[in-house]
Amino acid sequence: MNPKPLRHVDLYSSAGKLEALYRELQDPAGVAVVCHPHPLGGGTLHNKVVFRAARGLEAANVATLRFNFRGVGASGGRHDEGEGEQEDVTAAIEWVKRKHPGKKLFVGGFSFGSWVASRVACERTDVDAMFLIGTPVNKYDFGYLRHCERPILFVHGTQDEHGDVAKLEKLIPHVRNAESVIITGADHFFTKQLEGLEETIRAWAEEIIEG
Repeated sequence: MNPKPLRHVDLYSSAGKLEALYRELQDPAGVAVVCHPHPLGGGTLHNKVVFRAARGLEAANVATLRFNFRGVGASGGRHDEGEGEQEDVTAAIEWVKRKHPGKKLFVGGFSFGSWVASRVACERTDVDAMFLIGTPVNKYDFGYLRHCERPILFVHGTQDEHGDVAKLEKLIPHVRNAESVIITGADHFFTKQLEGLEETIRAWAEEIIEG
């Protein structure tokens, strides 16, 4: 019997019903919301990077919730350029908090998902740590992270076509509690580098839990 069943759950946001997948763990040390990349680029909760990030968290005994933003898959509503999507992230956070009150709360995502998730997480006092994978610094302004108090992990590839690594490395020293892992040769989707990504997330989550 699989001790970690994956089950479909419904979240409710201002867009209506959102489809989600929740990885149930027996007695998790924490719980995480993992957000997917840009819907207009084909991003969904089934994205490989999102899946592997979730798997890394699960290996650190963190239960995970992945969901489809509004207008994606079976989720209601329509794409809202990252504005209404913040309400979707909030709905996901509230769901996991009800499910696991008092547990360490991780919030993050990949690409567009990292932007939307971090904007929400930075404004909350109940988020313990954040993770930004393939941060799309070429497209969005991440200057707000300078005022963020939470520990933040950046995982990025040197060949990321949506986030110039030099631009990211200029931002990181100005972000309090930031840690970065730059994966040499990795592109935006971490092609052939997904194992390294998964392991990085696992090790970091364990550190946060032990800390």
